[in-house]
Amino acid sequence: MKQEQQNIIKKYLTAEIKFIIAIVGFVVGVIAPYYEIKQDVALIKENHYTHIEQIEKNIEELKQQDTKLQEQYVELLKALNNK
Repeated sequence: MKQEQQNIIKKYLTAEIKFIIAIVGFVVGVIAPYYEIKQDVALIKENHYTHIEQIEKNIEELKQQDTKLQEQYVELLKALNNK
């Protein structure tokens, strides 16, 4: 009788442990890809911001170059008008 009770308890606990392991496995299986996707999105955003900063830098350089060219153009016009 005591042996039967131990077997029943053992079977019950084994089933419960298998159930808990299955739940943990499922949760980890669902959460792990979520964090990978979250990291990928963060990397894409960081890369995007880097490109935007580079583009802004290029625009600033082009504006400075445009200003210099405008000044040279004005100087050339002045030189032509003085002749």
